[in-house]
Amino acid sequence: MNQVVVDQRILERFKRVVKSGRLAHAYLFVGPKETGKTQTALSVAQLVNCDSDVDQPCGRCVACQKIASANHPDVVIVDLEKDEAVIKIEQIRHLIERLQLRAYEARTKVLIIRNAENMTTQAANSLLKTLEEPALNTLMLLTTSTPEANLDTIRSRCHVVKFFPASLGHLQQALGTSAETARFLTGYTDGCMGQSRHLLDNDFMVHKSEIIAGFFTASNEDFLKKITKDKEDSKEALHIFLSIVRDAILLKSGVAADELMNVDQLRQIQGLARHSFEELSAILTQVIKTKELLDENLNAKMAFSILRQRIWLN
Repeated sequence: MNQVVVDQRILERFKRVVKSGRLAHAYLFVGPKETGKTQTALSVAQLVNCDSDVDQPCGRCVACQKIASANHPDVVIVDLEKDEAVIKIEQIRHLIERLQLRAYEARTKVLIIRNAENMTTQAANSLLKTLEEPALNTLMLLTTSTPEANLDTIRSRCHVVKFFPASLGHLQQALGTSAETARFLTGYTDGCMGQSRHLLDNDFMVHKSEIIAGFFTASNEDFLKKITKDKEDSKEALHIFLSIVRDAILLKSGVAADELMNVDQLRQIQGLARHSFEELSAILTQVIKTKELLDENLNAKMAFSILRQRIWLN
Protein backbone atom coordinates (compact mmCIF):
# COMPACT_ATOMS: atom_id res chain seq x y z
CA MET A 1 0.00 0.00 0.00
CA ASN A 2 1.30 3.46 -0.82
CA GLN A 3 1.43 5.09 2.58
CA VAL A 4 2.01 8.50 1.03
CA VAL A 5 -1.64 8.89 0.11
CA VAL A 6 -3.11 7.64 3.38
CA ASP A 7 -4.59 10.55 5.32
CA GLN A 8 -2.89 9.94 8.65
CA ARG A 9 -5.03 12.51 10.45
CA ILE A 10 -8.20 10.61 9.57
CA LEU A 11 -6.60 7.26 10.36
CA GLU A 12 -5.71 8.58 13.83
CA ARG A 13 -9.36 9.56 14.33
CA PHE A 14 -10.45 6.02 13.49
CA LYS A 15 -7.89 4.62 15.93
CA ARG A 16 -9.49 6.65 18.72
CA VAL A 17 -13.01 5.64 17.66
CA VAL A 18 -12.10 1.93 17.55
CA LYS A 19 -10.35 2.14 20.91
CA SER A 20 -13.41 3.75 22.49
CA GLY A 21 -15.76 1.16 20.97
CA ARG A 22 -17.74 3.79 19.07
CA LEU A 23 -17.09 2.58 15.52
CA ALA A 24 -20.19 3.05 13.36
CA HIS A 25 -21.20 0.61 10.63
CA ALA A 26 -21.07 2.97 7.62
CA TYR A 27 -18.96 5.96 6.61
CA LEU A 28 -18.93 8.19 3.53
CA PHE A 29 -15.45 9.48 2.69
CA VAL A 30 -15.90 12.83 0.92
CA GLY A 31 -13.13 14.82 -0.76
CA PRO A 32 -11.44 15.83 -4.01
CA LYS A 33 -10.06 13.15 -6.31
CA GLU A 34 -6.73 11.62 -5.38
CA THR A 35 -6.71 12.77 -1.77
CA GLY A 36 -6.20 9.23 -0.48
CA LYS A 37 -9.79 8.18 0.24
CA THR A 38 -9.44 4.59 -1.00
CA GLN A 39 -6.01 4.03 0.53
CA THR A 40 -7.25 5.43 3.84
CA ALA A 41 -10.27 3.12 3.67
CA LEU A 42 -7.89 0.17 3.19
CA SER A 43 -5.87 1.33 6.20
CA VAL A 44 -9.08 1.43 8.25
CA ALA A 45 -9.81 -2.13 7.08
CA GLN A 46 -6.34 -3.09 8.30
CA LEU A 47 -6.93 -1.27 11.57
CA VAL A 48 -10.06 -3.24 12.46
CA ASN A 49 -8.48 -6.55 11.48
CA CYS A 50 -4.81 -6.16 12.46
CA ASP A 51 -3.37 -9.07 14.46
CA SER A 52 -0.71 -6.98 16.19
CA ASP A 53 -1.06 -6.07 19.85
CA VAL A 54 0.60 -2.68 19.31
CA ASP A 55 0.93 -0.06 16.57
CA GLN A 56 -2.24 -1.00 14.70
CA PRO A 57 -2.41 -1.24 11.77
CA CYS A 58 1.04 -2.77 11.76
CA GLY A 59 1.22 -3.44 8.01
CA ARG A 60 3.23 -6.60 8.71
CA CYS A 61 0.80 -9.22 9.99
CA VAL A 62 -0.96 -11.67 7.66
CA ALA A 63 -4.24 -9.74 7.76
CA CYS A 64 -2.61 -6.39 6.97
CA GLN A 65 -0.59 -7.85 4.12
CA LYS A 66 -3.59 -9.60 2.58
CA ILE A 67 -5.63 -6.40 2.70
CA ALA A 68 -2.78 -4.38 1.18
CA SER A 69 -2.45 -6.83 -1.70
CA ALA A 70 -6.25 -7.06 -2.22
CA ASN A 71 -6.23 -10.76 -1.33
CA HIS A 72 -8.28 -10.76 1.86
CA PRO A 73 -11.53 -12.74 1.42
CA ASP A 74 -13.46 -10.54 3.85
CA VAL A 75 -12.38 -7.13 2.50
CA VAL A 76 -14.15 -6.36 -0.76
CA ILE A 77 -13.69 -3.34 -3.02
CA VAL A 78 -16.49 -2.39 -5.41
CA ASP A 79 -15.61 -0.24 -8.39
CA LEU A 80 -16.54 0.23 -12.01
CA GLU A 81 -16.11 -2.98 -13.94
CA LYS A 82 -14.08 -2.92 -17.16
CA ASP A 83 -15.67 -0.82 -19.92
CA GLU A 84 -18.62 0.06 -17.66
CA ALA A 85 -19.71 3.62 -16.86
CA VAL A 86 -21.79 2.77 -13.78
CA ILE A 87 -21.86 0.40 -10.80
CA LYS A 88 -24.79 -1.88 -11.50
CA ILE A 89 -27.40 -3.33 -9.18
CA GLU A 90 -26.08 -6.87 -9.81
CA GLN A 91 -22.71 -5.89 -8.32
CA ILE A 92 -24.32 -4.52 -5.17
CA ARG A 93 -26.68 -7.49 -4.78
CA HIS A 94 -23.77 -9.89 -5.07
CA LEU A 95 -21.86 -8.01 -2.40
CA ILE A 96 -24.84 -7.86 -0.06
CA GLU A 97 -25.07 -11.65 -0.31
CA ARG A 98 -21.40 -11.90 0.64
CA LEU A 99 -21.93 -9.62 3.62
CA GLN A 100 -24.58 -11.97 4.98
CA LEU A 101 -22.12 -14.87 5.06
CA ARG A 102 -19.93 -15.63 8.07
CA ALA A 103 -16.45 -14.12 7.79
CA TYR A 104 -13.72 -16.48 6.60
CA GLU A 105 -10.88 -14.88 8.54
CA ALA A 106 -11.64 -11.32 9.59
CA ARG A 107 -12.93 -9.99 12.87
CA THR A 108 -14.75 -7.34 10.85
CA LYS A 109 -15.87 -7.73 7.25
CA VAL A 110 -15.21 -4.55 5.25
CA LEU A 111 -16.96 -3.38 2.11
CA ILE A 112 -15.40 -0.46 0.23
CA ILE A 113 -17.39 1.17 -2.59
CA ARG A 114 -15.14 3.47 -4.60
CA ASN A 115 -16.74 6.53 -6.21
CA ALA A 116 -20.18 5.67 -4.85
CA GLU A 117 -21.74 8.35 -7.06
CA ASN A 118 -21.27 5.89 -9.95
CA MET A 119 -23.94 3.58 -8.54
CA THR A 120 -27.15 3.53 -10.54
CA THR A 121 -30.26 4.62 -8.66
CA GLN A 122 -31.35 0.98 -8.51
CA ALA A 123 -27.95 -0.10 -7.16
CA ALA A 124 -27.96 2.64 -4.52
CA ASN A 125 -31.50 1.81 -3.45
CA SER A 126 -30.59 -1.86 -3.10
CA LEU A 127 -27.90 -0.86 -0.61
CA LEU A 128 -30.25 1.12 1.65
CA LYS A 129 -31.62 -1.80 3.67
CA THR A 130 -28.10 -3.05 4.37
CA LEU A 131 -27.10 0.44 5.53
CA GLU A 132 -30.13 0.52 7.83
CA GLU A 133 -29.75 -3.04 9.12
CA PRO A 134 -26.09 -4.00 8.73
CA ALA A 135 -24.86 -7.52 9.17
CA LEU A 136 -23.02 -8.30 12.39
CA ASN A 137 -19.33 -7.25 12.51
CA THR A 138 -19.54 -5.45 9.18
CA LEU A 139 -18.07 -2.07 8.20
CA MET A 140 -19.04 -0.22 5.01
CA LEU A 141 -16.82 2.54 3.64
CA LEU A 142 -18.04 4.55 0.64
CA THR A 143 -15.89 7.14 -1.15
CA THR A 144 -16.99 10.04 -3.33
CA SER A 145 -15.61 13.25 -4.82
CA THR A 146 -19.11 14.57 -5.61
CA PRO A 147 -21.30 14.00 -2.56
CA GLU A 148 -24.26 15.82 -4.15
CA ALA A 149 -24.36 13.12 -6.84
CA ASN A 150 -25.24 10.50 -4.22
CA LEU A 151 -28.78 9.81 -3.06
CA ASP A 152 -29.78 11.78 0.04
CA THR A 153 -30.86 8.47 1.57
CA ILE A 154 -27.33 7.11 1.15
CA ARG A 155 -25.69 10.17 2.68
CA SER A 156 -28.10 10.29 5.61
CA ARG A 157 -27.31 6.70 6.59
CA CYS A 158 -23.53 7.23 6.66
CA HIS A 159 -21.22 9.18 8.93
CA VAL A 160 -19.49 11.72 6.67
CA VAL A 161 -15.71 11.96 6.87
CA LYS A 162 -14.25 14.91 4.98
CA PHE A 163 -10.89 14.79 3.21
CA PHE A 164 -9.09 18.05 2.49
CA PRO A 165 -6.27 18.98 0.10
CA ALA A 166 -2.79 18.71 1.56
CA SER A 167 -1.08 21.88 2.76
CA LEU A 168 2.20 22.94 1.18
CA GLY A 169 4.17 21.86 4.25
CA HIS A 170 2.43 18.48 4.50
CA LEU A 171 2.89 17.79 0.79
CA GLN A 172 6.57 18.77 0.90
CA GLN A 173 7.22 16.50 3.88
CA ALA A 174 5.26 13.56 2.48
CA LEU A 175 6.89 13.73 -0.96
CA GLY A 176 10.36 14.59 0.32
CA THR A 177 10.83 17.32 -2.26
CA SER A 178 12.04 20.93 -2.31
CA ALA A 179 9.88 23.84 -1.16
CA GLU A 180 9.83 25.21 -4.73
CA THR A 181 8.59 21.93 -6.22
CA ALA A 182 6.06 21.45 -3.42
CA ARG A 183 4.72 24.99 -3.95
CA PHE A 184 4.14 24.32 -7.64
CA LEU A 185 2.56 20.90 -7.09
CA THR A 186 0.28 22.22 -4.34
CA GLY A 187 -1.06 24.91 -6.65
CA TYR A 188 -1.17 22.80 -9.81
CA THR A 189 -3.01 19.84 -8.25
CA ASP A 190 -5.02 21.79 -5.66
CA GLY A 191 -3.19 19.87 -2.95
CA CYS A 192 -4.06 16.38 -4.21
CA MET A 193 -1.37 14.14 -2.75
CA GLY A 194 -1.93 11.23 -5.15
CA GLN A 195 -1.78 13.38 -8.27
CA SER A 196 1.27 15.24 -6.96
CA ARG A 197 3.07 11.95 -6.34
CA HIS A 198 2.16 10.74 -9.85
CA LEU A 199 3.48 13.94 -11.46
CA LEU A 200 6.68 13.85 -9.43
CA ASP A 201 7.30 10.19 -10.26
CA ASN A 202 6.89 10.95 -13.97
CA ASP A 203 9.37 13.86 -14.14
CA PHE A 204 6.63 16.42 -14.61
CA MET A 205 8.84 19.28 -13.42
CA VAL A 206 11.20 18.66 -16.33
CA HIS A 207 8.24 18.42 -18.70
CA LYS A 208 6.82 21.66 -17.30
CA SER A 209 10.09 23.50 -17.96
CA GLU A 210 10.13 22.24 -21.56
CA ILE A 211 6.57 23.44 -22.13
CA ILE A 212 7.29 26.89 -20.70
CA ALA A 213 10.49 27.19 -22.76
CA GLY A 214 8.47 26.38 -25.88
CA PHE A 215 5.99 29.16 -25.18
CA PHE A 216 8.78 31.69 -24.71
CA THR A 217 10.67 30.78 -27.87
CA ALA A 218 9.91 33.24 -30.68
CA SER A 219 9.64 30.65 -33.44
CA ASN A 220 9.47 26.93 -32.73
CA GLU A 221 7.32 24.93 -35.13
CA ASP A 222 8.36 21.62 -33.58
CA PHE A 223 6.92 22.79 -30.24
CA LEU A 224 3.62 23.79 -31.86
CA LYS A 225 3.34 20.46 -33.66
CA LYS A 226 4.07 18.56 -30.46
CA ILE A 227 1.53 20.25 -28.20
CA THR A 228 -1.25 20.46 -30.83
CA LYS A 229 -0.94 16.82 -31.89
CA ASP A 230 -2.97 15.57 -28.95
CA LYS A 231 -5.92 17.36 -27.32
CA GLU A 232 -4.96 16.38 -23.76
CA ASP A 233 -1.37 17.52 -24.32
CA SER A 234 -2.71 20.85 -25.55
CA LYS A 235 -4.90 21.27 -22.47
CA GLU A 236 -2.00 20.42 -20.20
CA ALA A 237 0.21 22.99 -21.94
CA LEU A 238 -2.47 25.66 -21.48
CA HIS A 239 -2.86 24.75 -17.80
CA ILE A 240 0.88 25.10 -17.27
CA PHE A 241 1.03 28.41 -19.15
CA LEU A 242 -1.93 29.79 -17.17
CA SER A 243 0.08 29.27 -13.98
CA ILE A 244 2.86 31.40 -15.46
CA VAL A 245 0.47 34.19 -16.48
CA ARG A 246 -1.06 34.11 -12.99
CA ASP A 247 2.40 34.47 -11.47
CA ALA A 248 3.22 37.38 -13.78
CA ILE A 249 0.07 39.23 -12.73
CA LEU A 250 0.82 38.57 -9.05
CA LEU A 251 4.43 39.73 -9.42
CA LYS A 252 3.30 42.87 -11.22
CA SER A 253 0.81 43.46 -8.39
CA GLY A 254 3.59 43.42 -5.79
CA VAL A 255 3.54 39.81 -4.54
CA ALA A 256 6.98 38.60 -3.40
CA ALA A 257 8.83 36.34 -5.83
CA ASP A 258 9.14 33.50 -3.29
CA GLU A 259 5.32 33.37 -2.99
CA LEU A 260 4.85 32.57 -6.68
CA MET A 261 3.77 29.15 -7.89
CA ASN A 262 6.61 28.84 -10.44
CA VAL A 263 9.57 30.16 -8.47
CA ASP A 264 11.90 28.10 -10.67
CA GLN A 265 10.72 30.09 -13.71
CA LEU A 266 11.28 33.56 -12.26
CA ARG A 267 13.16 34.90 -15.29
CA GLN A 268 10.31 34.01 -17.63
CA ILE A 269 7.74 35.42 -15.20
CA GLN A 270 9.66 38.69 -14.89
CA GLY A 271 9.78 38.97 -18.67
CA LEU A 272 6.05 38.42 -18.94
CA ALA A 273 5.40 40.91 -16.13
CA ARG A 274 6.89 43.68 -18.31
CA HIS A 275 3.63 43.62 -20.24
CA SER A 276 0.91 45.98 -19.13
CA PHE A 277 -2.09 44.64 -17.25
CA GLU A 278 -4.10 45.20 -20.44
CA GLU A 279 -1.68 43.08 -22.45
CA LEU A 280 -1.71 40.34 -19.82
CA SER A 281 -5.51 40.42 -19.95
CA ALA A 282 -5.33 39.97 -23.74
CA ILE A 283 -3.06 36.96 -23.26
CA LEU A 284 -5.55 35.44 -20.81
CA THR A 285 -8.35 36.03 -23.31
CA GLN A 286 -6.34 34.22 -25.98
CA VAL A 287 -5.75 31.28 -23.62
CA ILE A 288 -9.51 31.03 -23.03
CA LYS A 289 -10.20 31.23 -26.77
CA THR A 290 -7.65 28.48 -27.44
CA LYS A 291 -9.25 26.26 -24.80
CA GLU A 292 -12.68 26.82 -26.38
CA LEU A 293 -11.33 25.69 -29.74
CA LEU A 294 -9.97 22.54 -28.11
CA ASP A 295 -13.30 21.84 -26.41
CA GLU A 296 -15.04 22.19 -29.77
CA ASN A 297 -12.52 19.77 -31.33
CA LEU A 298 -11.33 22.43 -33.78
CA ASN A 299 -7.75 22.93 -34.99
CA ALA A 300 -6.08 25.01 -32.29
CA LYS A 301 -2.66 25.40 -33.92
CA MET A 302 -3.40 28.93 -35.19
CA ALA A 303 -4.76 29.93 -31.78
CA PHE A 304 -1.56 28.67 -30.12
CA SER A 305 0.51 30.64 -32.67
CA ILE A 306 -1.40 33.83 -31.86
CA LEU A 307 -0.97 33.17 -28.14
CA ARG A 308 2.80 32.86 -28.50
CA GLN A 309 2.92 36.03 -30.61
CA ARG A 310 1.12 37.96 -27.88
CA ILE A 311 3.79 36.89 -25.40
CA TRP A 312 6.37 38.66 -27.56
CA LEU A 313 4.41 41.95 -27.82
CA ASN A 314 6.30 44.93 -26.43
